[in-house]
This record gives sequence, structure tokens and C-alpha cells, in this order.
Amino acid sequence: MKESDIRKIESALNVTLPEFYRATMLTYPFPANSFANEFLLPNDPKTILEFNQLSAECPGIGKPFMIGSDGGEEMYYVDLAADSSQVFTFDIETGKHTPKAADWTKYLRQIETDLKEIKGDEKAGQERKANKKCWEFWK
Repeated sequence: MKESDIRKIESALNVTLPEFYRATMLTYPFPANSFANEFLLPNDPKTILEFNQLSAECPGIGKPFMIGSDGGEEMYYVDLAADSSQVFTFDIETGKHTPKAADWTKYLRQIETDLKEIKGDEKAGQERKANKKCWEFWK
């Protein structure tokens, strides 16, 4: 993401994005074709704007800013009204929010862990497929 993209988001949503988010997005640490880029922390201003068009009533949270999702029923956000960089999960199905990561650095580490797990699962699937016997159609 470029500085102009960040300004576009800020202008469209009438917010000031926190420095930790800006710094991460300006030096995006995850591969372009990864689950992180698609869902967990999209590096696309259009996606971020779409996420933030959703109405998320989060009691006790001053100004939620959606930063990503799990690709399903959970949205991830930070509270722009807070001084902390804590990341929360908003469950679309239940309408409840819970802490996801104590701070931004821990959230980025969780993403790294998730990407390693996904890569390991993909590798294991390829190995199972490559090593299956002709009668083992269930693998």
C-alpha cells in the first residue's frame, strides 16, 4: 500500500489511522498471494473500505476499524479511539467481540504462525496425494 492509499482510506472513513497500522501497510510484510493478504490483513484499500462499510456495534469499543477477517464469520479490528494497539475479533454471527491479540506485534506474529500452518497443511496434502496407492482413493 502507498501513502496515497492510506490517505484515501482516512479521507473516505473520516479517520486517522494509527502509526502501527500505517507503518505495517507501507512496508507490507506478507506475500501478495497469501491468505494474509486476502483476508487476515488485506493490503488493498478497496477491501479495507468494504470491510469498514459494515456496521459493527461493539459495546465498549470507541471506534472500530476493521483490518481483516478469517474469510468467514469473524472480522478483526482495532479501536481507533484507544491508545493501545490491541486487536479484537468481531463475530458476525453472534454480534459479540473478544480480544484476539494483546497488541499489534502479537497479531502480526499470529498471522506468521497461521501462514506457516497453512503452508504445512498444503505440503502434507501434496505428500499424501503423491504417496497414495492406486486403491487409496480416500486420501
